[in-house]
Amino acid sequence: MLEKTIKSEEDLSIDEISTILSKSFEEITDLLKAIASPKRLSILNFLLQKPRNFSFLLNNLAIKRTTLVHHLDFLMDMNLIEREDWGRYKITVRGFKIITAITKTYQNLIIERQKEQKQILDKYNQWPQFYKESRVFNERIVNNYAHYQGGWNCYVSSVSGILASLGDDHDYIYVSGRSGYCFIVLDTHLVTASILSKSAWDEIYKGTESFGWKMNIWKKKRQYSGVWQLENEDYDVGLNIFNQICKIIDDYNTPVVLLGVHGNGFAIVNGYQNDSYLVSTYYHIEGRKEIPIRFDQLHLINKFIYFYFTKEKKTIIPEVEDKKSIKRAIEFARGDFFSQSEFTSGPEAYDKWIHVLESGKKDQIINFGNGNLGQFYFDSKYIASEYLERLSRIYLDKPQSKFLKNASQSYRNAKMKLDHFTVMFPHPQQQQNINITLEKRKKGITILNKVKSFEIEAIEGLKQAYEKWKS
Repeated sequence: MLEKTIKSEEDLSIDEISTILSKSFEEITDLLKAIASPKRLSILNFLLQKPRNFSFLLNNLAIKRTTLVHHLDFLMDMNLIEREDWGRYKITVRGFKIITAITKTYQNLIIERQKEQKQILDKYNQWPQFYKESRVFNERIVNNYAHYQGGWNCYVSSVSGILASLGDDHDYIYVSGRSGYCFIVLDTHLVTASILSKSAWDEIYKGTESFGWKMNIWKKKRQYSGVWQLENEDYDVGLNIFNQICKIIDDYNTPVVLLGVHGNGFAIVNGYQNDSYLVSTYYHIEGRKEIPIRFDQLHLINKFIYFYFTKEKKTIIPEVEDKKSIKRAIEFARGDFFSQSEFTSGPEAYDKWIHVLESGKKDQIINFGNGNLGQFYFDSKYIASEYLERLSRIYLDKPQSKFLKNASQSYRNAKMKLDHFTVMFPHPQQQQNINITLEKRKKGITILNKVKSFEIEAIEGLKQAYEKWKS
């Protein structure tokens, strides 16, 4: 272990520090540059846990391949990391020393700052209470910090981020494919937390657990559904949930997935600070600074949900779980898990989408979530295509490979059509000033009809792959 190679060193005198600085300005500057980048710090953090493949770093950092190569070269030039094997990297003893030193220094600075705040507040104890509430004394952050992953599905982004932090190298694509989420097609507005039936969620949970981790799920219906703010009984439940999650973090030192952060979506809770959650959300993907979320600032429509993972003892056979994921994909893509009385699912969902465009009513088109659906399904078709392509390569010498590849191509064709759709109908935040002309609507309808036909092709390919799959 690297820890055993680190020996305690005597403190340097001021003269010694000054001498080293004066002789090594450029070298020290280069070293500081190496750790000044958030992405390079993230690389060091990942490698601190264990050696990682290039593909793992690329998927979890959400950066371009050339950018990652640049960061890795920089860190290797400074001897902070090294190649363990082709395409696989590990942290060096020097890198371990550097990351340990800056972490300890940062921690000491935080502690000193908190002590200073306490001294000031204790000295002037007549200050109003709201000044005192900002003190930061009760804080805990998990060791295996989880980063929200890239993608339009907040459930998959949160789950894949936590699995990565737990040492499971399966990325956003694999988690989405295994859980089946990327194969779902609905006509919904993508607004309510109950867009999926209980049976659909149960199947998604089964797929999520197929990596060998047990999901410990807590749910409760809201007393005041449809009201954003937590009031009365809901406020009390929110506080109770906060205390439960704090206990999970204290007892298990593991991140938690929570619904209701920055809108009615899932996010990762990595710790707590006084009465607030310390989270990782889509802000991380956008390069924005995360902000603590008070326990009563959750935005929920009709239910409270949180869950965390513990390691399963049962043996997981990847090929068995991969085959199950294809069965799950077929059922989700056909809409087998949904009540037709509530909404349309499967390929027929495109017909309702087309009907909305045919209406020509701008408000109805926007309220239906037209641009949001376009972006969401562009992402899901891309993910479905990539997942099936991976499986076709894994089982290249098996009879199902050909049909997996065919289904992958059908989803890729659908994605390419939806790419054009998202240009004509951008995200809802940009739609208020868009001119929804008859020509655009006609083109949109043509695209959706093609997407529907590719969806049907893909389902047929999935069915053939499952029938040919021998296990």
